[in-house]
Amino acid sequence: MPYYKLLAVDVDGTLLGPDQRVRPDAIDAIGEARRAGLAVCLATGRSYVEAIDVWRAMRIAPPPEPMVVVGGAAVAEPDTGRTLYQKAIAPHVGREFAEAINDLGYVAMALVDGWRYDVDYLITDRGDHHAASRDWFSKMPSLRVRRVPDLGGEADTPQALRISTVADPADAERIAAELTPRFVGRLNVHSIVAPNYGVTIVEAHAHGADKLAALKYVAQGMRIGPGRIAAVGDDINDIAMVRGAGLGAAMPHAPQALLDAADHVASAGLADFIRRLAAVDAPLGSDPA
Repeated sequence: MPYYKLLAVDVDGTLLGPDQRVRPDAIDAIGEARRAGLAVCLATGRSYVEAIDVWRAMRIAPPPEPMVVVGGAAVAEPDTGRTLYQKAIAPHVGREFAEAINDLGYVAMALVDGWRYDVDYLITDRGDHHAASRDWFSKMPSLRVRRVPDLGGEADTPQALRISTVADPADAERIAAELTPRFVGRLNVHSIVAPNYGVTIVEAHAHGADKLAALKYVAQGMRIGPGRIAAVGDDINDIAMVRGAGLGAAMPHAPQALLDAADHVASAGLADFIRRLAAVDAPLGSDPA
């Protein structure tokens, strides 16, 4: 039996190739690993609605492991869409962050729990709605979107799992740098590329909402300790997960901050890394960048 019992796999840039399709060799490797006794959990910044087609493409045999979605702000059952865990943004903090985004001329897009509420996104009335519709919502016309005066202004307004805005790459870095110190200790703020949309976004999650926290929730339900968890990713929103796993791996094209946090670099590709994990019955040796 494999030493590692649970593997968390990031989606964009890790599981998906440059063509935004699941790597065929990774599908085969994941199937082999699960048959060998290694559970595999997707851990993505995407929402459930945005990630479910990726999960379906993997052809996972039942019963499936839960998915970590929204950068760790939620855990969902892939076959039902049911939300098992979530860490939402406090309404007053979400409202303040959205207003800061609006004051910079951008529309604030709040992702909410679509399983619990009859809506996927709330967007504020202020900001460049044309750009948001063109660069974000046009890519997934099935998303249920509601425009609201502000976020957190009404008692029955759904709490946001993530608040984001679409921005030019240079502007995104500037906005994130400006807002991060303002919301330190209250929100995790990142500037990140969303390759499935071909845009750069500034996004915020509740403080403490990250892939590691959500992955620990999944592992606890499976009675798997942290030392028996492996994780692999390729971007800054994977740092906590890679650093906190028993074995943390980075894809070779990852930014230096993630490479520095990793125990191992999957230099031979994702499929090779998965097969190595499934074959070892002892901790995998460190192979840092």
